[in-house]
Amino acid sequence: MTWRVLDEREHRGRAAPRRGRPRRAAAPAGPRPAGRRRAARRAAAGRAHPAPGGAYPPPPGYGTTPPASPYGQPAGQPYGQQPYGQPYAPAPGQVDIGNGFSWAFSKFGQNWVTFLVGTLLWFIGISVVTSLVSGIFGGFGSLIGRDGSGVGAGFALASAGIAGAVVTAVTILLGSLFSAAVIGTALKVTAGRPVSLADMFDFSHVAQVFVLGLLLAVANGVLTFIPFFGALAQIAITYFVFFGYHLIVDRNLGAIDAIRESVQLQTRNVGSSVLVVLVAIAIVVVGIIACFVGVLVAGPVAALFSAYAYRRVTNGQIAA
Repeated sequence: MTWRVLDEREHRGRAAPRRGRPRRAAAPAGPRPAGRRRAARRAAAGRAHPAPGGAYPPPPGYGTTPPASPYGQPAGQPYGQQPYGQPYAPAPGQVDIGNGFSWAFSKFGQNWVTFLVGTLLWFIGISVVTSLVSGIFGGFGSLIGRDGSGVGAGFALASAGIAGAVVTAVTILLGSLFSAAVIGTALKVTAGRPVSLADMFDFSHVAQVFVLGLLLAVANGVLTFIPFFGALAQIAITYFVFFGYHLIVDRNLGAIDAIRESVQLQTRNVGSSVLVVLVAIAIVVVGIIACFVGVLVAGPVAALFSAYAYRRVTNGQIAA
């Protein structure tokens, strides 16, 4: 009896469902919403503060190269200004007069033996040669005119005219060679090359140098007889052919091509070029006022200044 009662109870416990609410479906695996919020706060705190013993993480885009400006200006650089950290330099084709004069005087101080001794030897050589030529042709004319006849006097006058022409030609040749030699030496200085006394007697371009000097002498000689306008034309010639010798020596141009190229250079930036010519003339005038020693210094300094200006207007390199 007892075992039958127990068996009926077990049977009811299996067959009858458990009373109460039905079971919920199992939630998907993962942190609870509160746990997710805590994890997000921890991640934000980790980005705001460096890890112990570490450094702040780099900002987005750190270490990447900024895009180039479509107008040729460096990125982040105001338009029309020099790049940051770069020394000031004038625009191409323009000459900084103050920097040019300082550079010329400094380079003369560094190479004063070459320029001073070379200039002195040139002055002595030109004086001796012109004196000898004048004496030779003048003495020949005086010998012809000793008989006192009209024919002798005519020959004397003709010989004197020939002597004057020869002396003038020799003076032009030597003066042109000196100008080309000192300018060539100055151009070597602008390139940072060492110079010596031999550079002051370089006759590599003697033919074209003499042609240029002869053309300038003839033009100025003819214009001397034209009042006022002739003087203005002489000033114009001095200005437009200012870089003639530079172009013959530096680019090995002919005299006519050098004149044409010099005119083009002098018309690119008239304001700056006018100042260059005036300063170069002023340097020479001050040297003449200071007598002989002043000319020995002023001539090379003016050549160095003109070489500096030539490199600037042709966008060339200038040694510091």
